[in-house]
Amino acid sequence: MSAVRAAFASRNAGLDLLRALAICLTCAMHFVWAIGTWQYQRDFELFPVSAARSWDEGVWMWVYHSQHGVYLFFVLSGYLLSQRWLVVQNARLRPYLTDRAWRTLPGAWLALLVALGMLMLAGQTPENPALRWLENALFLNWFRRDDTHHLLIVTWSLQAEWLFYLALPIVAWCAKTLGSTQQQRVTAVLVCGLLAMALLKATSLRGAAYTLFFATGAICALKQNDWRAAIQKTPWWVFGVSYVTVNFVYAWTTASAARLQISGFGPFEWHAVAFAFVSGALLLKTAEHALGDRLGDNLFMRTGRYIGRISYSIYLWHLLVLIAFGQLLGLPGRLETLPNSVAVALYLLGLMVVTWLISLASFHVIEKPYFSRRSLDKQ
Repeated sequence: MSAVRAAFASRNAGLDLLRALAICLTCAMHFVWAIGTWQYQRDFELFPVSAARSWDEGVWMWVYHSQHGVYLFFVLSGYLLSQRWLVVQNARLRPYLTDRAWRTLPGAWLALLVALGMLMLAGQTPENPALRWLENALFLNWFRRDDTHHLLIVTWSLQAEWLFYLALPIVAWCAKTLGSTQQQRVTAVLVCGLLAMALLKATSLRGAAYTLFFATGAICALKQNDWRAAIQKTPWWVFGVSYVTVNFVYAWTTASAARLQISGFGPFEWHAVAFAFVSGALLLKTAEHALGDRLGDNLFMRTGRYIGRISYSIYLWHLLVLIAFGQLLGLPGRLETLPNSVAVALYLLGLMVVTWLISLASFHVIEKPYFSRRSLDKQ
């Protein structure tokens, strides 16, 4: 068995399925936005589900409100990275940052280069393209107040991830300074999280919520053993119903556009708090392997785990595929002669197939060498 295959075999099956759910929700959000503008002549970002004019439009609008897929990734990052920094407390700064850089940056930089090339092919070459790429490659563009400097919208979450990567060692130092008990480490996470949320709330409409999601993952890592018995006793349907309910209530009542968000503590903040609770509980339930053991080694399980493994590549490339369909192939406009249901089905199928193929190539060329190197380093 190769080093990479052995590393994948040892991965938590439940967490890979949770990654698969997160990336499917994220892709659904962006793909369905195109369907909204094409089939319904509406920007779904600007409307709650309650504003739907028909049941089918309401279903598409609900699917569009799937931005919580990215929030799940934030909770997962907080949980996994806190294992070494806050639970085991054996992480070292330089290897940690080097690992995070190799994990996230090569694929992101290539995707940004392709995004810049697509802009140039469309006759929209930005001023100082090399400088624009560098600004995006370092995620500095997301500190700007305007949206004109972004080459690839999905990199907003990478900026949030990197802010967390840099903050986590500081939180760990604070935890060690306070003391060695678990409760003192939880207190450090809460205090640092609240300070970061207060700071980000003053500078960003949604930054405080993202801090909450990372902190949720960290607290789940610290309290997992204490909460294990209660989590195991709770049936799966409770977690599923709670997760769907929290996100449906938000979708029904509130448009997802950040620019429509009110200042202060509004619907998005209420949703963020509720989401933190249900996603943390779902994470702990899934992390216990119960879902993986129950489903066994069947086609669904293998497919879900594989989607989870390559989810980062899918995340980087799916939006570029969507843009390329419109820019290079004139889709979905060229499908308008077909019946609506057939046109939508063909469009979505094409997006999924091309995204899958490009993501597979990206995973094997860029990510597999990283996993191989990391597996050898652990030996």
